[in-house]
Amino acid sequence: MSRITGLSRWVGAAALAAVLTVGISGADKAQAWTLEEAAKPYAGTEVRGICDGYASCMAYVGLTEEFEKLTGIKVKFDITDLGAIQTQFLTDQITEASYFDLVEVISFSTGVFPAQGFVHDWSGFIGNAALKDPEVNFKEDLVPALYEVSTLYDGNLYSVPTKYVLAFMAYRHDLVNDEEKANFKAANGYDMPLPPTTWQQYFDLSKFYTRKKGDMLAGQTLDKNFYGTIVPFKRHIAALYDYERILYNMGGRYTDEKGNVAIDESDAAVKALDFMLSLRPYSTPGYMESTWDEEYSEMCNGNVFVMFTWGDTTPYLEIPGDCPGSAGKMTYFAHPGEGLSMAEANNWMIPKSAKNPDAAYLFVQWINRKEIQARTMPMGANPTRSDVYAMAEWSDPNWVNIQREQLYSSLEKNNKLVPRPNPPTWLAWAEIFTEELSNAGAGNQDAATAIANIAKRMRAAQE
Repeated sequence: MSRITGLSRWVGAAALAAVLTVGISGADKAQAWTLEEAAKPYAGTEVRGICDGYASCMAYVGLTEEFEKLTGIKVKFDITDLGAIQTQFLTDQITEASYFDLVEVISFSTGVFPAQGFVHDWSGFIGNAALKDPEVNFKEDLVPALYEVSTLYDGNLYSVPTKYVLAFMAYRHDLVNDEEKANFKAANGYDMPLPPTTWQQYFDLSKFYTRKKGDMLAGQTLDKNFYGTIVPFKRHIAALYDYERILYNMGGRYTDEKGNVAIDESDAAVKALDFMLSLRPYSTPGYMESTWDEEYSEMCNGNVFVMFTWGDTTPYLEIPGDCPGSAGKMTYFAHPGEGLSMAEANNWMIPKSAKNPDAAYLFVQWINRKEIQARTMPMGANPTRSDVYAMAEWSDPNWVNIQREQLYSSLEKNNKLVPRPNPPTWLAWAEIFTEELSNAGAGNQDAATAIANIAKRMRAAQE
């Protein structure tokens, strides 16, 4: 299987094809669009970006030098936590103390910043013939559910996805043997369910695989405590992300079709939180200080059996030198229940306060070319184009992340992706959720009280 061709070769072929087409049309002096020509007015400028420190962000950072050589435009990224990015972005808009030309925001925010008039409508860039690369069409190229997330606010495009970050589950298949299977059946009265397809099965596995130091696990004597799972209850957005997986896959929803708060209109929300709380005895003990970083590190270090995980974490879990507890030992699977995953993307936005918005658009457009997106895949990134996931390279049994790519394709093919509603109130809602969920995790309130508080506060934020 031949690997991806070089950028210069691809650009040359595309340019030649375009010139031939123009020649046939009779426009003898017309020339094909090229990035180099489009970038000339912005040579010497600097695009200031900010993104989170996971694989896709780092892949794009790794490509900035190449982009600068092609265009003369320097791209410099600050790297920080997603939650910190939201705070920084809002602070910049209010204080005007600093600026960014390109900001990665969470999907929760895709309606917040446009509603405040803080970001550019991308139609202004796409409609500019001098900027528009004919090889990139966001509406046609992107995974449809991801594009939908970007337009849900009012039908206009204010962002494009930074990455295709699906949520799913994972367990340690190396800890499954005949003895463990027999013991599980003796304890639970049914065969070990792998992967689990119901939340009760997930609970039973979490409980079963929780062991004490000195216990046996898959034929080995443990030299430390081992935990069935990990569940985050820190006042952090990770708690909301994990809760919504359970909520949606138990049939719950945030809002109705008209956007009205509906989380308390069935018992699903309470059941989902009760389930999440029920995992605490079988979780690593620091769950009140845990976020997605701890979920990753605990599995990486070989301390848990089954957990909630993400597509952008997968490549790190499969690095033998960094993650001896997980690399080559993982099975990834869709959520129990309805098998749904939120169409999570994170999104690039170009603030109105940007000093070089056109140059920022050129960079985002360039990294969304098929060839560039494909090149980021071996860097651990999560491309956002359907045609990249369809490439034969990622079906090779030797491809380290083949399970992830198969799961992504299956969820898209089977219509299991759910675009999250994104009203302007979402940042306020996210803060409400993290506070109330964390209070429940700490034992300060039960699930029914937490959900009642969440619903009441969500409605108040909408008024």
